[in-house]
Amino acid sequence: MKYFWTHRDNIPGGLGYGQFTPKHMAWMSGVALFIAAVTVWYGKAAPEGKQLLLRILAYSLIAIDIVKMIVIARSDVKLSDYLPLEMCSFGAYFIVCDTIWPENPFFRVMLLTLFLPGAFMAILFPTTSPLPAINFFTIHQFLYHGLIVAYGIARFASGEIPLVYADLWGSIAKILILVAVMYVIDTVFKKNYMFLRDYYGNPLLGVIWKVCKGGFAYTCGLTVFSIFMIHVFFALFKCIELLTLR
Repeated sequence: MKYFWTHRDNIPGGLGYGQFTPKHMAWMSGVALFIAAVTVWYGKAAPEGKQLLLRILAYSLIAIDIVKMIVIARSDVKLSDYLPLEMCSFGAYFIVCDTIWPENPFFRVMLLTLFLPGAFMAILFPTTSPLPAINFFTIHQFLYHGLIVAYGIARFASGEIPLVYADLWGSIAKILILVAVMYVIDTVFKKNYMFLRDYYGNPLLGVIWKVCKGGFAYTCGLTVFSIFMIHVFFALFKCIELLTLR
């Protein structure tokens, strides 16, 4: 437990749980079980119970991010480099808005086709892999993104997120606006929110970095890849929707 509160910027080498190792697989299995349990529970709950569960998931996301900010602020890591302005952070904000206006279609499709893929990738290719498996930031990584996936899957499995291809382009337009705004912020303040200027050790984004040879080409490549993954997940969920005859 010596390195439980240690950030990846300060961790000595050789202590990480790695990528697709038994420890990583154990974390992914635990997250999968959690998502399955939430989905089943949500499907069986009464309307009031569903609303309560969604709010618990939403406000838990905000709460654990606040705790993360406090932990970073009490360390020697620069807090401004790790403000909650990542893709999945915006996913958490959208989830809170979705619990407030559950019938508003503005949030629903983006949750399933944009933020859920991002959270899924964060579980599959975690940036905390250089850290020990039992570390605050490792726990945050899997719990936080597991909550996002669970929220989207639970609502989709209950038939509450209809998929219309025309709506997909609305999601893409929103992400392009968000990317443009965050890229300006990253460039002006020399940050790397949403991994728009550097892949930060993520092996999947590292491939895009190598193919595009870094720089602005990497940002464009990452954007194109995100649009591609939005289509992949839309097709996946649409197939599930059709196969279940919802």
